[in-house]
Amino acid sequence: MNRQLADEIIACLQGERTVYPYYRDRYGIGLLRHYCRRQPGRRAPVAALRRSAYAGLLEKPRLKNILAGCGPALDDAVLAASDYDAAQAAFILTLATWGDERRADWRHQQTSRPGVNLVLQLNFNHEHAQRYRRLGANDDLFQFYGHPVARQRHTLAWARIDLDWASGSALIEEIQTDWLRRAADLERWLLKRHAGAAADAAISYRGCQLPLRPTLDYCRHVGEQYRPIWAEAMLWAAIAFLRDELGLRVIYYHSEDSGRLLKRIAQRLPPRSLYTDLPRRFCFRRNAEWPDFLLADKENRQLSRVHPGARLYCLDDGAAA
Repeated sequence: MNRQLADEIIACLQGERTVYPYYRDRYGIGLLRHYCRRQPGRRAPVAALRRSAYAGLLEKPRLKNILAGCGPALDDAVLAASDYDAAQAAFILTLATWGDERRADWRHQQTSRPGVNLVLQLNFNHEHAQRYRRLGANDDLFQFYGHPVARQRHTLAWARIDLDWASGSALIEEIQTDWLRRAADLERWLLKRHAGAAADAAISYRGCQLPLRPTLDYCRHVGEQYRPIWAEAMLWAAIAFLRDELGLRVIYYHSEDSGRLLKRIAQRLPPRSLYTDLPRRFCFRRNAEWPDFLLADKENRQLSRVHPGARLYCLDDGAAA
């Protein structure tokens, strides 16, 4: 998209902060809410749902409990389901931009067409910030400022987004985390290099003097608490933002092949599960044609002809049943 559009969206929607609570599998209720709202009378027959792309969601324990009391149609029960869970984690969402409209910078910024992306950033809350600061570490210990992270907060993950108002569609370019990857790297390094050190020892790492035991405890904590949920929390935040805030219905998501081609990734590839298992869990369907707003670029049209098997995923409630 062009920068003017991205800046206008941020100006309209960016508040001081947006609190975003997430619990495991929350996206299942959210997706079924979106589906129900598009059905006549907001009633979704359960039998039809079991034959749709959403069938897998109905097997989740939380959804099974809702189904048990809703009769033959999934309607008010799912729309009224609580968004609270005792095990939920609270995050802060912020918006930013990434990239440059100059074609010379296109391949370096890994956007699927010349232009900029919106960036939805999933940031840790204040409680986490206090825990992290007790280590005495720099803010960039686990963040890389060459990526689209927030400058005033600690960013757990982000989603890069391109969109097209004319077609009512969007492309989620990537979701990614530096924080968890770097924390895991540090934990492995500590266990390998300092396994026999005293509990009150201090270590030097990437220019920081860190207390050994609290640092190891912190790395284990963020891994245990956030690694199981970060990807689904990030993807659901992006989908809810695109549909509930921007009103876009059709959402594309890269497969391994389409992402490598369109973003011109030649070397280090992202984790495979983010472009296979994750979109399937969210009921995206593979083999979507490249959207017209990507094919408007000459180089992309050529790639689509040379690599016809490199299809995207698509999430479209209108085609789900």
